Amino acid sequence: MSKLVLVLPTAVILLAAVRCGTVTAVTPLRRGESSVSASVGGPVANVAGMNIPLPYAVARYRHGLSDQVGIYAGLHLLAAGMGVAGVDFGFSYHFLKQQGWVPTVGTAAGITALIKPGGEQALFPQLDLVASYRLGSRFTTYFGSQSMFQFSAKPNVVLAPFVGGEFRVSDPLSLNLEAKWYAPTEPTEPRNIHYSLPVGNRGAVGFVLGANWLFGGKHE
Repeated sequence: MSKLVLVLPTAVILLAAVRCGTVTAVTPLRRGESSVSASVGGPVANVAGMNIPLPYAVARYRHGLSDQVGIYAGLHLLAAGMGVAGVDFGFSYHFLKQQGWVPTVGTAAGITALIKPGGEQALFPQLDLVASYRLGSRFTTYFGSQSMFQFSAKPNVVLAPFVGGEFRVSDPLSLNLEAKWYAPTEPTEPRNIHYSLPVGNRGAVGFVLGANWLFGGKHE
């Protein structure tokens, strides 16, 4: 793993900031439903003299095995553009359903892999916890934390608390916008990339925009 970190510092830094792309499982899919999504964004950093979210792009597929359990798989497009196969896969489980002030609560667990031709690879287990409130027929607000686990030279857990909103444009189409605090337990400097929005010189604030298309099953 350590060799890949040296070969691909930018991709690994982005991944080490914590799980990329929008949150995998804000609300559960119903049995037989599927969705495809695309998202772009990351920590705000100085890129070519501009302070913008890093353009880490991810495409992902989800499928509902039941009304509570789902599976997902994703492709990390920026890593692919750098000549690295970046993929993630795992499952989600929602164990609470919204009732009054009690939110919908779920978790997603999986693995992100970066594989470079020639045999080098890095594997990062991931775990998300998210709570959401549906407000009316079109808007859902959510919050929680993502985590990434490193077991290479020095075991480490990288967190990313987040808050976001999902707006349903139509029955199949919805849009997400998330704000995240990447790696709040780690110092912002020194880094290969200059992050522009640290909080007390810890981690970096970032933003991710996503679009989701739902198909199959029955839409609520």
